[in-house]
Amino acid sequence: MASLKEKNTRVIGIDASRANAAKRTGIEWYSYHLLMALKRLIPDTYRVVLYSRMPLRDGLADLPPHWESRVLGWPPRYLWTQIRLAWEMLVRPPDLLFVPAHTLPLILPKKAVTTLHDVTFMVVPEAYSWKGRAYHRFAARHAARRAAHLFTVSEFSKGEIVKWFGVDANRISVTPLACDEDLFRTGLDAVLTRAVLDKYGIRKPYFVFVGRLERKKNLAELVGGFRQFREAGGHGDWSLALVGSRGRGAKEVLGGGVEGVIEVGYVEATELPHLFAGAETLVFPSRHEGFGIPILEAFVCGVPVVTARDSALPEVAGGAAYYLETNDADGIAAAMGLLAGDDALRGDLAQRGLARAKEFSWNKTAEKTWEKLKELL
Repeated sequence: MASLKEKNTRVIGIDASRANAAKRTGIEWYSYHLLMALKRLIPDTYRVVLYSRMPLRDGLADLPPHWESRVLGWPPRYLWTQIRLAWEMLVRPPDLLFVPAHTLPLILPKKAVTTLHDVTFMVVPEAYSWKGRAYHRFAARHAARRAAHLFTVSEFSKGEIVKWFGVDANRISVTPLACDEDLFRTGLDAVLTRAVLDKYGIRKPYFVFVGRLERKKNLAELVGGFRQFREAGGHGDWSLALVGSRGRGAKEVLGGGVEGVIEVGYVEATELPHLFAGAETLVFPSRHEGFGIPILEAFVCGVPVVTARDSALPEVAGGAAYYLETNDADGIAAAMGLLAGDDALRGDLAQRGLARAKEFSWNKTAEKTWEKLKELL
């Protein structure tokens, strides 16, 4: 392949390290789907180089002719972005670097753009270790000061970035997220759904929560609300499936187990739609979210959603969710009791959710992203 310099075209460098993760959650899936959509959008008048610390996996490795992969080896576990990618920016800088997560390298090319998904570490500092807070604050301040432009995922997050870091609102573009509609949809194979539920010991009826099990997701209030719901009488056959890895504060809440609560842990992407499909309702009472992809995933699976009126959640759910009166154990228990006993309400919410989900797609996210990148080149 001819070198990028010999092509005499503008070069876009993209940090693909998050997209290339073996286990993907929110930011990793955003990075992955965005890159896959950008492959269809960026014309061959540009050259694109993807930086990663390991060879590209899954569909990422299937690159258009004007794209290339550059694996930047780095034996240490940490600081790949700050040091190894920074060195690459010094010796072979692209015309523009795009980092889909908020961590920019210490050395930058002439123009760098990044996505700052949220500033939860500023608003809910107790949800992080002191090292985690320090790292996120440093990375966000570095991005706010050095990036030519910032992307974020909701109008709510845009306002938070302006408030906490003093960034001019004109330097921030909002590119809402989406979900993988090839995986998440209605009409899933009932036999496969039953097999997934059996694998994790889940019996209907059940509520489901999807996300990292940690304080900022309101885990203690969710589990406490479910306990109240069960103790209210007549709900002993209901369970609560918690889908996600343990995070900060989970051990104190879950300990060795809670009656009726099934801790599923991290699951493969192909299994997650079935865990939605079998559920009666997604309960997502997070205290602070920059977006909230599980809401859209539930919507496209035809599953009703209970969520909070906090942060960006109403921006995602619109008029298609049932909103908690109070985002505490009492409010969650009341909502669970109402939804469990009202088939008509669940059906109405499911239909509204399907309509709402059509307003979001990864193609739309990528189109908005590419328009701004093209403008900056």
